[in-house]
Amino acid sequence: MAAGAAVDPLLLRAWQEVSEGIVVLDAEHRWEVLHVNATGARLLELPVEQVVGRPFADLFPDAGGAGWRAALARTRETEDLVTWTGQVPGRELWFTARAQRVDGKVLCAFRDVTEQHRVEVERDELLRTTQEGLEHTRRLLRLSQALTATETLQDVADAVVEVARREFGAAYAALSVVDHERGLLRTPFSGEYAEGAVEQWTDLPLDGPGPGTLALRTGRPRFDDAAALHSEFPELAHRWRAADVRYVVTVPLFARDASVGLLTMVWHEDLSLDENQRALLVALATGATQALQRAQLLAERTRTARTLQRAMLTRSLPQPDDLQVIARYVAAGGAQVGGDWYDVLLLPTGSTLTVIGDVAGHDVRAAAAMGQLRIALRALAVDRDDGPAALLTRLESVVTSLGDEQLLASCLVGRVEQRRDADDRDRSLRWFRWANAGHPPPLLVQADGRTRLLTSPPELIVGTGAGLERTDHLVAVPAGSTLLLYTDGLVERRRGDLDAGLQRLRAVGGVLAHPDLGAGVDALLAEMGADGDDVAVLAVRFHPQG
Repeated sequence: MAAGAAVDPLLLRAWQEVSEGIVVLDAEHRWEVLHVNATGARLLELPVEQVVGRPFADLFPDAGGAGWRAALARTRETEDLVTWTGQVPGRELWFTARAQRVDGKVLCAFRDVTEQHRVEVERDELLRTTQEGLEHTRRLLRLSQALTATETLQDVADAVVEVARREFGAAYAALSVVDHERGLLRTPFSGEYAEGAVEQWTDLPLDGPGPGTLALRTGRPRFDDAAALHSEFPELAHRWRAADVRYVVTVPLFARDASVGLLTMVWHEDLSLDENQRALLVALATGATQALQRAQLLAERTRTARTLQRAMLTRSLPQPDDLQVIARYVAAGGAQVGGDWYDVLLLPTGSTLTVIGDVAGHDVRAAAAMGQLRIALRALAVDRDDGPAALLTRLESVVTSLGDEQLLASCLVGRVEQRRDADDRDRSLRWFRWANAGHPPPLLVQADGRTRLLTSPPELIVGTGAGLERTDHLVAVPAGSTLLLYTDGLVERRRGDLDAGLQRLRAVGGVLAHPDLGAGVDALLAEMGADGDDVAVLAVRFHPQG
């Protein structure tokens, strides 16, 4: 083996034994190779005798691409150790090198790290795909949570629009509903449209042109850029201009082989969705379809319950002599249906029976149970001349006989009585007898606007068991006064206790002294508001007796 001048023979012998490639270069001239060991020559893919004495750049012309030249140049500026890692250009070989200048020479040791680099690349790729998978899972979870929490069609649309913006960066999005009966694709639910675009997208004929209706007819999603939109649907060019559409995705929503809706997303810039985004889009479409079906079913059930509820409420209230009776029912927004009810009944004895109640629950069962209680209470009231407490006691027995499913309801039964003594008649004074089964207390509003809650010791709600003792209470009501019965939706709030609601009712209840009782009731409802629950009120004005 040839050896370069001025290299210690003992070092040469030692370098032959090491597993790393060793090259000694002349740092003063052309980086001439003064020495190379067998390992180094193999890494250079040359015999040792063809390496020593030649400029390193001739042996390794592409060394600059691997960082050699820059690293070697640094050895001329410092006596510290210089290290780097790189790939041999044109080869799969990766190496790590260490070089240091000593007495005008540069000692360079390098070793093959190709396998180590391959492992690191695989590790980095695995980490990248794992992170992408976790992020995809997180996005799917957020999507699932957003759609699972929906109840109404508007809820579903809001969730879809939010996901389209957050996860896809869409400028705006829309959830359309297929109206097969009218042959329309209706789009009442959307994000913010571009100015002037709303009227162009609200209702579209199912057999008309456009990517959305075409996607519904073919059953396949579409991904259209501006060029495709203008070439395939030139008659709609005004729409694309009005909405500044550069890229649009339309995904048909199918359930049981029937189209139910369409998901549309629009961007103002050119783009294309990658594989993960398209997978997320499929998940969004699937979740939106299920949520849309659920919301439509819930809406139908709600309509059914509302219809049942309205049918069972007294539509034409009796107006006894010298009394004026007005009722209002304010349905809560959304899909909930309450079991609130009111009733007024003229009894054979000449008294007037008033009832207000609220069955626990917010569904069709609550509405049906309300109907059962209303009918049962009416039948019991005309069967015999019982006071309110006795009526509630008998009603408890009826509830017990209805079946295994527990029915719970708060209820207040009252009776307007005219005592026959001359003093009461002269003073135009009547009496209100009532029994309260866990219901908010009535409000008595005098002609001058002063208010009083007719509180009584609490008694259990209906449905807690037969044999309960109920108690009648009695209050004198002067002419000009108004008595208000109401359900808890008027006074209860999610953030606030019942006592605060009752005190607020007392504070604003004076509006019921308004000469126009209907106007007074409406003003009270507007002032009290509601907090997501149905509200039933029954107001009785005590006019002077003729």
